[in-house]
Amino acid sequence: MITSLTSRKTIIAALFIFAAGTLAAVYFSANQGAEAKRGEIISQKQAIIGELIAKDNYSCCLEKPCSYCLFEDSSEEGAACDCLDEVVNGEHPCGECIGEILEGKGNKFLAKYFARALVDEIGVSHLETLRQIISEKYGIGIKEQL
Repeated sequence: MITSLTSRKTIIAALFIFAAGTLAAVYFSANQGAEAKRGEIISQKQAIIGELIAKDNYSCCLEKPCSYCLFEDSSEEGAACDCLDEVVNGEHPCGECIGEILEGKGNKFLAKYFARALVDEIGVSHLETLRQIISEKYGIGIKEQL
């Protein structure tokens, strides 16, 4: 039996250090695993997009292509992205593209089409606000927008 207070404190401190070290090892191991998995997912996404582009089934309106269209179930042909065509034709793109456009991450060469396309989903009462946002995010005049 441990009788001295110093011995008890030493044992408690050692147990605490051991537990903290174990938790840290588990945490860092899990994060390294997550980063490796994240890298794999990004590589797979890029490969899928490359295959779809080669088949003329992927045309996104963003600087960095969206992922939403890869997983949406509504397409009978499987994964495909028509967001660029939708924007140019005054139709709203997928939800991911809407958010990214509003953050200024859309393809700047399509900026004149953005407000009109987003109105299709957000509502015509917001057209002037959308034009102002697009003007600020993409440096395009309100009168230059469609």
